[in-house]
Amino acid sequence: MDIVRSVVGKLWMTIIALFALVLTLFSLMIVQSFDSFYFQRQTKNLQNVAEGLSQTLSAYTDKTTALSVAASFSAVHRTGLIMVDEKGKPIGASEGNDFSFIPVEQLLEAPELKLGEALQGKHHTPERIIFSHNPADRNGAVQLLAVAVPIELSKDKQGALVMYQAIEDFDDTVKEVRKLIFVVGVIGFISTTVFAFFLSSRITFPLRQMKETAHRIAEGDFHAEIPIRTNDEIGELAASFNSMASHLNKLVDALSKEKEQLASVLRSMVDGVIMIDEQGKIAVTNPPAEHFLRDWTYEHPDEPIPLFPFYQMVVQTGQEVTDEIPAQGRIWSLVMIPLTDREQIRGAVAVVREVTRERKLDKMRNDFVANVSHELRTPLSMLQGYSEAIVDDIAATPEEHKELAQIIYDESVRMTKLVNELLNLARMEAGHVEVSLEKVEVSPYLERIQRKFVNLAREQKIHLLLEINTSVTSIWIDPDKMEQVLTNLIDNAIRHTPENGNVTLRARGDQTLLLEVNDTGSGIPQEDLPFVFERFYKADKARTRGKAGGTGLGLAIAKNIVEAHGGTIGVQSKLGEGTTFTIALPDKQKQK
Repeated sequence: MDIVRSVVGKLWMTIIALFALVLTLFSLMIVQSFDSFYFQRQTKNLQNVAEGLSQTLSAYTDKTTALSVAASFSAVHRTGLIMVDEKGKPIGASEGNDFSFIPVEQLLEAPELKLGEALQGKHHTPERIIFSHNPADRNGAVQLLAVAVPIELSKDKQGALVMYQAIEDFDDTVKEVRKLIFVVGVIGFISTTVFAFFLSSRITFPLRQMKETAHRIAEGDFHAEIPIRTNDEIGELAASFNSMASHLNKLVDALSKEKEQLASVLRSMVDGVIMIDEQGKIAVTNPPAEHFLRDWTYEHPDEPIPLFPFYQMVVQTGQEVTDEIPAQGRIWSLVMIPLTDREQIRGAVAVVREVTRERKLDKMRNDFVANVSHELRTPLSMLQGYSEAIVDDIAATPEEHKELAQIIYDESVRMTKLVNELLNLARMEAGHVEVSLEKVEVSPYLERIQRKFVNLAREQKIHLLLEINTSVTSIWIDPDKMEQVLTNLIDNAIRHTPENGNVTLRARGDQTLLLEVNDTGSGIPQEDLPFVFERFYKADKARTRGKAGGTGLGLAIAKNIVEAHGGTIGVQSKLGEGTTFTIALPDKQKQK
């Protein structure tokens, strides 16, 4: 970790900066105080000495002797002494002192000394005079504190007494003070550094513990706590952090339970639930939805999932969208609603449900009513019409009476057949299908069924073919009921195949016998394929050849018979190319 950006580094730099600032201000104040105090004191002392000597020397007649005595006195106080006459010429000076290197002329000519005013009898305070050249130290400068006071040389002559002192003592004192401040600063820097690191370590230790605990919580350990038991602000922060972690743990547990409950609800739903995020990607699905997506991807590998156009519509309008999606003979009901976050759409939830059975039931109900009405209305109308003709003696001859009676008989037989088929179908759908299994040779059995339709196919100018390409030579079935199934399929194929078309009865398969009835007729629309085995199904009544149309119950009865044998029946068809019904029959005897 970068020490400069850490709490330790920041605290250390703050304390050092504060210490340096205080030490600098303190040293400046001390130096300034020494300067003011020492200079004022030295100035006052020099002023008093100069005034005193001036008065003393003025009282002596022998100025030379008095000057020698004064020079000896001034040497004790490290003070230079110069006496000048009324013209400013030196008439005596102290000798053998530390100021012999100072040129007298340069000192007397210094404007700070104000010698001319002193010769006129004016008194001034000492002033600082700086000499730029020092023979003893040519690289440095000399500072003097000098004063000129008037002195009476005789009754008619006025001179001046010049006294001066070096300020070196003050500079030495300041240097010593600076050395002391430097030493104190070094000691203070070291002490402050040690104290800062010690204090910052004490402060950052619980913070590091908080950081480690926060990382543990981020990794999922919501039971982690900070082991700090102090009464200061750090302890209060740790207590608040532990309380937050406890509440967070409870909240996460509640969210986990809610998520599990939601996941359980989604898994238990019959409807498929799909959540699409704001990027248009599938985020959440439940098993029925996964089944829907898997089937769609398998059946349409190159096509996008059909939910995304509805998703774009939901995002654009912000409204709920409902529709139905047909796919390979199945119908899916779709309801999609937007997911909003602060009035912004961040995705959508789609609920899909397979409604193929419901639509089949609706179609069956509608077709049942329509077909029963159609199938019964025609023979009833004919029965009523021809009966009225007989009652009203419209038929004049016995032959006409016989013809009308025959029509009435045929229509009654047709109605009886329809009712019987309805009863048989109802009994089959209720599970009351009885089959009498017999061992049947495949080839002779299929050849016999083919011969039943040879004349009918010839009349319709249709080629009826038989292809046997199977290793199964015999099978256990109910020959009468299975013949009923194949008869129904072949009859439908002939009726729906145009002239010069082909109808093929085919047997194939190795382990399981597969019976196929293939035609080159007009085919069945894809949307009608799921309903072909329902009662009264007629995909297109206009495709029925002739007047002998079926009742629409044959395929439903055929499906129940095949399933009673433990087999399956399916259909494949394309418009304009033809239809193929396939029956898969297991060998019941082998299963036993």
